[in-house]
Amino acid sequence: MAMSPYIFIVFILIILSMYRERTVKPVKLLIIPLLLLWGVSASFQPSYFHSVLHVAISGILLLIGLACGFGIGKMVNVRIHPETGKVTSRGSLGSVILILVILSLRMAARIWLPESNEIFIAIIHSMFFIPLGTITARNIMLYKAYRRLTAGKVSIQ
Repeated sequence: MAMSPYIFIVFILIILSMYRERTVKPVKLLIIPLLLLWGVSASFQPSYFHSVLHVAISGILLLIGLACGFGIGKMVNVRIHPETGKVTSRGSLGSVILILVILSLRMAARIWLPESNEIFIAIIHSMFFIPLGTITARNIMLYKAYRRLTAGKVSIQ
């Protein structure tokens, strides 16, 4: 069975969910990265981080994820809803494109990188750190915007 129709459906669902306006909940902004960190850490064997190469590659991919997340966080529209007074956020087209590129590169790396080279194996196993960094940085940016709006400062749109 080919996976391409399923990948296309997942991409469509991601686009639709990122464009939907959601209420920003500060507690949720903290819990989701912590759950993702727990999931990522549970997927690794303790001996994985005994190699300097694995730690370095994981750190580099985490930094790449953080950079992408800060970029996405700057593109997200955050505002106070005029009727309810709740702080809401909505992804922009740029943030949708950036997250789709990240997901595509992650899937392509698993296919294109040879499994015989230890560096490539470390990269493939450390790819979880990109979404961890991306979600964490995006949530930090959302929280900063939330704090700015609830403190009565400038509206972000």
